[in-house]
Amino acid sequence: MAPVMAGQLLLGGAKYTLREYVQVAAIIGGTAIVSMGKKKKGSSTSSGLGVFFIVLSLLLDGVTAGFQKRLKAETAKVGVKPKPYDFMYWTNLFMCLTAIVIAVPLGEFQSGFTFCTSNPEILTKIIKFALCSAVGQSFIFFTIANFDPLVLSTITTTRKIFSVLLSIFLKGHSLSLMGWSGIGLASSGILSELQAKSAKHKGKTT
Repeated sequence: MAPVMAGQLLLGGAKYTLREYVQVAAIIGGTAIVSMGKKKKGSSTSSGLGVFFIVLSLLLDGVTAGFQKRLKAETAKVGVKPKPYDFMYWTNLFMCLTAIVIAVPLGEFQSGFTFCTSNPEILTKIIKFALCSAVGQSFIFFTIANFDPLVLSTITTTRKIFSVLLSIFLKGHSLSLMGWSGIGLASSGILSELQAKSAKHKGKTT
């Protein structure tokens, strides 16, 4: 959420209230505490390259959100509202072109094509995966087009909290006291945001 908010501030010209900053901080902080509060078996290590790619991914999330915000603002000036599938089509088109440009020089395109032709049964799984991805992306781009990239980021972060809760109640996983405090903090941020949006909506209808 932080990279998305930063990207919209720097590239999209967005403005946020102090309450919104506090809400985002609560959700991010709570989610981080939940991650640290999970009772893990054994030890884990992180490579420098892995951390670099995570930071790069977060940076590009912010850049993408900023340009999406700017695009919506510029098209609104001329009375045009981008449709969800406009966003989805052009985003996936350039993702495909970028993947091809990178995969061909590395030799991964040819090896992948050869594997698929040698194992035609894998194509069925790829098609199923693509269809599920398309359905999921429909909801993502609907949210971006009709609401805001930050709203989408809030939804995806909230989903992680519910995933942890489901793993606790359905699979018997445990969570430390610190983890529960993180859930409480994140939930307070989410509820505060919902309350603010509800009050704003009521103000428009009265």
